[in-house]
Amino acid sequence: MKKIKDFFKSFVAVTIVMLGAYLLTFYMKNEISFTSVFSGIIGFLIIFPAIKKWEKTLWGTDANQE
Repeated sequence: MKKIKDFFKSFVAVTIVMLGAYLLTFYMKNEISFTSVFSGIIGFLIIFPAIKKWEKTLWGTDANQE
């Protein structure tokens, strides 16, 4: 049962990040308007924590680099 829960959590997380990537792509491909800027901001707010998490995962924290 734990594997199913972990898979579901991962699936939901990936889906949310995909939504953020789609919103950022929408912002970059369309002309500047209220809708595109709003979607870009929302997409950035979704993607930014994922980027920070992967940065810590790949490169470690500052405490580990001493």
